[in-house]
Amino acid sequence: MLAAETSVEYYLILGLVILAFCSLNLIVLTVARRVLPERRLTVARLNAADCPSVLVQLPLFNEGDLIERILAATLALDWPRERLSIQVLDDSTDGSLAVSQRAVAALKQQGVQIELLHRVQRTAFKAGALAAGLERSTAPFVAIFDADFIPPPDFLQRTVGALVAHPELAYVQTRWGHLNRDDSILTRIQARLLDSHFGVEQEARWRLGLPLPFNGTCGLWRRAAIDEAGGWDGDTLTEDLDLSLRAHLVGWRSGFMGDLLVPGVLPTSARAWRVQQFRWTKGFAQCFIKLTPLIWRSPRLAIWQKLMMSFQIGQPLAFVVGVACLIMGLPFMAGAVVGGSGLSFAAFTASFLGFAAPIAFLATAGRGTGWRQAVVEIFGALALTSGLLLSNARGGVEALLGHRTEFVRTPKARDRKTARAPIWRNGAAELAVGLALLGFALIEQPVAVLYLAMLIGGLVGLGAMQMRDSQAA
Repeated sequence: MLAAETSVEYYLILGLVILAFCSLNLIVLTVARRVLPERRLTVARLNAADCPSVLVQLPLFNEGDLIERILAATLALDWPRERLSIQVLDDSTDGSLAVSQRAVAALKQQGVQIELLHRVQRTAFKAGALAAGLERSTAPFVAIFDADFIPPPDFLQRTVGALVAHPELAYVQTRWGHLNRDDSILTRIQARLLDSHFGVEQEARWRLGLPLPFNGTCGLWRRAAIDEAGGWDGDTLTEDLDLSLRAHLVGWRSGFMGDLLVPGVLPTSARAWRVQQFRWTKGFAQCFIKLTPLIWRSPRLAIWQKLMMSFQIGQPLAFVVGVACLIMGLPFMAGAVVGGSGLSFAAFTASFLGFAAPIAFLATAGRGTGWRQAVVEIFGALALTSGLLLSNARGGVEALLGHRTEFVRTPKARDRKTARAPIWRNGAAELAVGLALLGFALIEQPVAVLYLAMLIGGLVGLGAMQMRDSQAA
């Protein structure tokens, strides 16, 4: 074997080992969720006279008819009106601002403490809007809701009560529900993935005493913690993860209320979902670059906590490693280069764990679904997540190279702009690569189809769904 081939084999083994450890991280969280006892926050009972002032921030951008719905849900919150103020942070550019202006003006006439903030320049995007709003308020507690969620009336009673009872907590994160879960196979798969995140990953971290990432909405913050952590920062696309981990690094803790469900709307098109996942992946990678040195220098964290936190924010970089392994592995699959026993063992281990770990993770999140539906959702989630390989790897590489992009709002319905997007953004790239891999495997090494089945199916499926969405628009 040539020296160059040996080097490629070593790097390929290293990449496979990294992927195996990412899968082991999922196994650890799944086992912790199944074995560790449930934790519940104490909630202080608050009389009207004891209720502190609360600021509700509604960050909006081109939300259209969702604006009136989130305002109605906010007004329905069970909290003394004189202790509740609302900020509509609307940076819209599509005409939605007029809807906000009319709604806010009408509510002001009814005596509601509400104000509208509109910025012509979207400096720091959502983080900048939230920070600008905080400059105009002194409320000790801040609730944040995106427009596509509907908080239940008892949200503030429970979350404020939890922070009052636990002065060490910076924020409380609640669980997302899904208003349109059964709209399509895509929304069912998304619901399964999010249920796994909240019901397994977040719950496991909560039971282990690990830092919980704030999910950007449906949570309540203590203003003192925001200020001590340095405030909202727009240098990453996941300002929520960034602030929550910085709060932990200065000594605050976080709480999780898995029994408090806040229903929201899932993206209904494949392209909208891909855009959302790209933003999250790139944002996590940016936080990995920004915060990992701070995490490992922190005297407040044990080694195992530093390790788990590093896996938490570095997990999306597995897409970058996955693409590298795929490219390096093609000559070995074709038989042009013969690998050693070490490579065979690494490939088998990474493949087995990469299949078994997410199945266990996704299956643990099942909530009263029949086995047939669970099988479809789990294997659909595996395939479509694999189909994100190109897009998410691009997000990870852009983060590693320091390339900045704007915060792109996730569309919740099919959008005519999709039809005018470049063809490579409409699924053609995924479809082409998926079919090319299928052709390569069938011609060079048919048995490789077994290893690449999920990836090929995911790329072809996600590509076809995006192209269908473009034609429908």
